[in-house]
Amino acid sequence: MLTRTRWALLGYLQELGTTDDTAADVILALDEACANVVRHAFPTGDGTFRLAADISDDEVMVEVEDDGVGFDTLAIGTRAIAPDALSGRGLRIIHRLMTSVELESPIDNCATGGTRLRMRKRLHPASPPQPIVPLP
Repeated sequence: MLTRTRWALLGYLQELGTTDDTAADVILALDEACANVVRHAFPTGDGTFRLAADISDDEVMVEVEDDGVGFDTLAIGTRAIAPDALSGRGLRIIHRLMTSVELESPIDNCATGGTRLRMRKRLHPASPPQPIVPLP
């Protein structure tokens, strides 16, 4: 489903006239967030997560929420990552790509812990919208 979600979100962003760079940032951030869920949220097996997106002319908001084990959000910012590490960079990449990032773990409505990541990106149209000209 992630491939279809990626294409749908990209289609909406393109329809709004978003630049290719901005759309690529949003799609990469979505991929990183979902990869984090798959790698970290369910160490003992299967689980569920939810994706939601809200798009306006000015901004896209993407939310990824899981019912996994959760983690200490304060420890993430202080953890050192080796330059040659193959993992551990997802949240840092998301922070660099998106305009704002909110992270909550554990979440209130999840008995096992859970994590909610809400990320926003301001949209900058590739060109100003063209005025509608009535047909003669």
